[in-house]
Amino acid sequence: MDKGGFSFSSDELKGSCLEIYQEERAKVIKIFEKLDGRVALSIDLLRLDTYGLPRPKDCDEPEIIDYLCVRAHFIDDNWKPKSWVLYYVDALHIMKTGYEKTILKCISDMRIENKIFTVTRAYDIMYSELIKVVENQAKEKKTLQSKCQPFKIYCCANLLGRMVEAAFEDISDVIWKISQKNYMYWHLTFSTLQEAIKAEADGKFSELFGCDYFDPPTEEEWTKLKYVCRLVDYMYNAAEILFFTKNPTASLYLHNLRELQASLKKESISPDRLTIVTDLLKKFDEYWNDMFLVLAIATVLDPRCKMKYIEFSYLKYEGNLGNMQVTSVLEAIRGIYDGYKMHSLEPKTSKPSDSKSSDLEASESDSNSDWEIFSDCEEIPKHTLERLQNCNFGFNCLDEYNEFLKPSNGPPKSELELYFDEPVMPWSKDFDLVSWWRTESPKYPILSKMAHDFLAIPFALVSSNEAYYYRDSRAASKSLAFLGRDLVNALVCTRSYIKED
Repeated sequence: MDKGGFSFSSDELKGSCLEIYQEERAKVIKIFEKLDGRVALSIDLLRLDTYGLPRPKDCDEPEIIDYLCVRAHFIDDNWKPKSWVLYYVDALHIMKTGYEKTILKCISDMRIENKIFTVTRAYDIMYSELIKVVENQAKEKKTLQSKCQPFKIYCCANLLGRMVEAAFEDISDVIWKISQKNYMYWHLTFSTLQEAIKAEADGKFSELFGCDYFDPPTEEEWTKLKYVCRLVDYMYNAAEILFFTKNPTASLYLHNLRELQASLKKESISPDRLTIVTDLLKKFDEYWNDMFLVLAIATVLDPRCKMKYIEFSYLKYEGNLGNMQVTSVLEAIRGIYDGYKMHSLEPKTSKPSDSKSSDLEASESDSNSDWEIFSDCEEIPKHTLERLQNCNFGFNCLDEYNEFLKPSNGPPKSELELYFDEPVMPWSKDFDLVSWWRTESPKYPILSKMAHDFLAIPFALVSSNEAYYYRDSRAASKSLAFLGRDLVNALVCTRSYIKED
């Protein structure tokens, strides 16, 4: 290869890429070793379809390759959010050694085995045992601060995709009559169906969507189609807000998922309801039962919300029936805070230097020698010498004064209580939550460490249009085709490190 006067072979280029990767990886490992906070992992599956691409000679790679992507999400010690790919490898390769062994080795190699906080993943049975192994290791390493702390995080985009797919499956025959195209993204299918409904209302369906091979939908099918699209519209509205907002917070997830749940519940008791709404609510409730607590805890750490929003939310959507859930959230966040507090109070391994100890002993010795000088002085009466040794000498109301200084309303308040006592901040769409905690960390040294970890949790594996992908495995970049296992891993990982910098 000769570009601009430089001549190099593909092997030389590959070698340079691998060398840069090793250098950058070494820097990342050092950062992890020094990191004071914890790391939220995510495990994703991507699919590379090389069908139709020109294949190099002697290439024995299959046409379809599934890649496992392990990513670390954390906030560094300067309060800068990071998202780094730790490992990107084809699934067939790691099946030989086992998913569990591969992930644990990756965690160990990157020096984060003592820092794992949560794991985000899609709803896929293949991940269950893997997550269990990682969670057990986190418990052994005591990286979980409390029994109340959630560990498994489920991808919200995957939830909405599964719900939409189930809804469209219920009207698959009607969809095929309208559009004989299989879209990779569900919002494109939804948009086509909305256009068809409008065309039918305007009397232009046959003109715009007519097909010689299919009869148009019947009146009953149109009714069912409109109902399903009404349900999907609720999910589309939630997805639009959550996946097109830059850095969506847990409070945004909690509120919009609450709205989705309320809309589906309302539809489930409407006179024209169909059975599909019950299936959708079941899928949502499975997610909600697993995810509500962690979303609520992270929302409480938003100064625009605190416990006030949790109370408001339950009053709005559940009435007085939500009092027990509010109490459970408060108990959970107190339990986790106590865990962080205990961790911060653990004795440090460093010991006072001998010089300081010697200075202290010398000071005490000097003090004693002063009393010896006084005691040798015949001019000072004996009873005066005795009074001089009394710590209250010259201030005979010390006990009363100390009593006066004691708070009148009980013991000192914790950081958590002080945080709750502060007024809730007004809502602002452009509020920078991480920057707020960076600024307030001196005021809340323990609570800010808790926020430091919870704010790094990814509640979705994707954003923007990728969030509308139907299947569990999204499309991998075709630029990675036929590059070989080591080079693919090096390029994807290095790109994430350099991009963040």
